[in-house]
Amino acid sequence: MSKLLQAPYGENILKTTKKQDSPFYFYDLDFLEKHLSYMSETLHEDFKLWYACKANPMSAILKVFRNLGFGIDVASQGELDQALRSGVKPNGILSTGPAKSQQYLESLIDYDVRVIVAESINQLHDLEEVSKNFLTKPDLLLRVQLEWHEGTSVLGGDKITPFGIGIDDWKKCDFSTFENLNIIGVHAFQWGNLLNLGDLETIWDKTTERLVEFASESGIKLDVLDLGGGIGIPYHQENQQLDFKDIHQLLLKIKNKYELKKIWMELGRYAVGECGHYLAKVIDVKTVRGKQLIVLNGGINHLARPALTNQFFPCELLRESNLPSSSYQVHGPLCTALDYLGTFELPRDTQVGDWLVFSQAGAYGFTEAMPFFLCHDLPSESIYYRGNYMAPRPPKTSADWMI
Repeated sequence: MSKLLQAPYGENILKTTKKQDSPFYFYDLDFLEKHLSYMSETLHEDFKLWYACKANPMSAILKVFRNLGFGIDVASQGELDQALRSGVKPNGILSTGPAKSQQYLESLIDYDVRVIVAESINQLHDLEEVSKNFLTKPDLLLRVQLEWHEGTSVLGGDKITPFGIGIDDWKKCDFSTFENLNIIGVHAFQWGNLLNLGDLETIWDKTTERLVEFASESGIKLDVLDLGGGIGIPYHQENQQLDFKDIHQLLLKIKNKYELKKIWMELGRYAVGECGHYLAKVIDVKTVRGKQLIVLNGGINHLARPALTNQFFPCELLRESNLPSSSYQVHGPLCTALDYLGTFELPRDTQVGDWLVFSQAGAYGFTEAMPFFLCHDLPSESIYYRGNYMAPRPPKTSADWMI
């Protein structure tokens, strides 16, 4: 039996599976609040945590971060609008992302967002013009893309990506000409879902060494060093969740070694991933050329990570079963072999009408997916918070959005 059914909201989960056939997401916001409180209570006064809204921009989730004093990192006009609608104050918003048009920069300044990550020299010129017209002087971080000869990640690693520009590229810029911009530090972030403290220390130490040197050579203030995110959560049993107190000690070590004033982090997956679950219904069970397959009514149209990274969310049967397990390939409903959610050990009596639960799905779930392909239902979203089970987003059929 899934742990979901043993929780205070277990009956609500069961009622949802009986009330609707469409897949749905569920977020335990009590768990999220406890997890975030643990981090905020540990935090050194010179450290600032921002939540990367891209991980999950649901308003109920943003409000939990807001209430606990986390800043919100937005990377588009839509995310900016969502943060503001959720009651996040402009001084609690950090603007990141490689694509910032002049119109978007005007919107940021007009809404009084005062901290922006500059990703190119063109952005500096555009923001200089916008700031001059608005008679203001926003704070800026320069995003640096470092050469790194030790692998790749979803954020690039050593690949050339649109995130920031190289140190030598920034050195071609005369920062003294930007009279309406206040450069307060630098930003670098090229790695994702790291689960080993040793790897984090190696990356953060090398990154910090290069950025401190760059700031000194370029005459840039280094009031803030933004190391981004990249802290992972375990998707496999052999991996363990990193304790934030250990991460915090590592940040203190980096701060003291390089005599840094402030360190910022932008947390996404590590902050919200564990609070979320995705549930989908079994449509078919069959044997194909010696392999046992399960077909669900939802797949990468709602949960795209397996197709993007070839890494799979943990999966279990929702109901209780006492039978031994067997290996099943699990697929979604799409007409493509890409719709493969992983191979899992599930009870041998798993059958049509059962529900499977995918955990660790609070981050990069629905909003990262491809929901309109084949016109399947859009999933609903339910939350549990302080004793209340709510469904702020109902399921939708293609009739709700097709024209």
